[in-house]
Amino acid sequence: MSCSVIGSPSAAVCVSILLVFLPGVSAQHQEDVRNSFELSARAADKQIGSSDDYAKWFNIFKTTLLNLHWFSQKDGLYRVPYVDRIEQEVKGFVFDSLDVSKSDRELLLRALNSLQQLEENKDALKHFNQSVLDKVEPDAIGSLLFLGGGSYHGKFQLAVCSERNDAVVVSTSYVHFHVHGAQYSGVLYSSGKVDTKTTLSTHELGLNNELFSKVRDSIKKKLVDSGVSEQAPISGL
Repeated sequence: MSCSVIGSPSAAVCVSILLVFLPGVSAQHQEDVRNSFELSARAADKQIGSSDDYAKWFNIFKTTLLNLHWFSQKDGLYRVPYVDRIEQEVKGFVFDSLDVSKSDRELLLRALNSLQQLEENKDALKHFNQSVLDKVEPDAIGSLLFLGGGSYHGKFQLAVCSERNDAVVVSTSYVHFHVHGAQYSGVLYSSGKVDTKTTLSTHELGLNNELFSKVRDSIKKKLVDSGVSEQAPISGL
């Protein structure tokens, strides 16, 4: 497949997922990733509803991706004495717990800062916040992600997509959290107090380009026919 290659990093919001595309990911593959992740996240949201069973949410999300000809390359293990755990509890800044390179972490931070600070990303920020946070007053959504306060729960993903020799790989960190009455503690920082719990797991997914090409148009049609788009580019990266 001949695709135009993008020579600089870019970023987008897909439902509750912040996606960063490294240089070299083709325009077609960026679209494939966005559409796959949007469809899978919306399927999980629909089945889970207002439940806070976020382990089940990710299982549905991942199963939907597998049915779209993605495949699991790695589920990161967090090692503690006598046991291997897929999830780890986060203490402190979420970004410090990400199993990514320094350059990828910096890109994710730049994308998040641009999402939060730039006026042209207002719609993308609204999409992200509303998808991330559950059971919270709509007027408070804009500040809770970064400032905290009150009681709420939710989930989000910080994902990095790369491409080499036409092979697309996404490394995603899935974070879910419960906050009860905490003040001045945003979603991106876990104080470790009893009333706050943030959990993170890392997953690596690959795309079967040949098989995906057979369902690409049907995925796009399904998203268009829904009449709603839950993805938006992030400017200023």
